Amino acid sequence: MHTSEISISDLYEGAYLLCRGFQLKRITVIGNNGKKLCSFAFGEGARQAVEEYRQGRATANVALLKFTMNNLKDEMFKKIREIENKERKACSVSGRHRR
Repeated sequence: MHTSEISISDLYEGAYLLCRGFQLKRITVIGNNGKKLCSFAFGEGARQAVEEYRQGRATANVALLKFTMNNLKDEMFKKIREIENKERKACSVSGRHRR
């Protein structure tokens, strides 16, 4: 992670940062055995907005927050499906070589 980036795992916090106009750099999926955890990396300047959020000083347009929450969830699940598809393909390929 670059020093100017911040990584968070709270979906609502991520949606808030998107509402504030910060760019989502990447979604990282961690975990296995059916349980997936996601972290969201945001770019330059997001640290101050994170502090506002965590101190209860965050304000946002509710309709925009709902919209960005849905978009962030869609992107998160898309990334999880990509990872799961790669895992399935790797398992099926390794299973063929064992015979």
